[in-house]
Amino acid sequence: GKRRRKVYRMPAQSLYKMLDRRLDVSKKRMMRADISVPIILVIDRETRRPTVVLDGNHRLVKAVTMKRDIPFRILYSDEYDMLFGA
Repeated sequence: GKRRRKVYRMPAQSLYKMLDRRLDVSKKRMMRADISVPIILVIDRETRRPTVVLDGNHRLVKAVTMKRDIPFRILYSDEYDMLFGA
């Protein structure tokens, strides 16, 4: 069968502060976002720091606004490089 990656949770505000950039998203799309769906977070394997939200920017911003936890799955930076080229 399909292997699924583990879903982690953390306060959205904490995760947002770890990112190197601010996310500018459409308020209309943010309000429609379902924050129960995990985002995909690219993590640098060496530093263990998040580098980018690959999928789920609107969900993350909505969770920050609502001061909620955000579920996420991890894609390590070396895996990202293999998939999308460095």
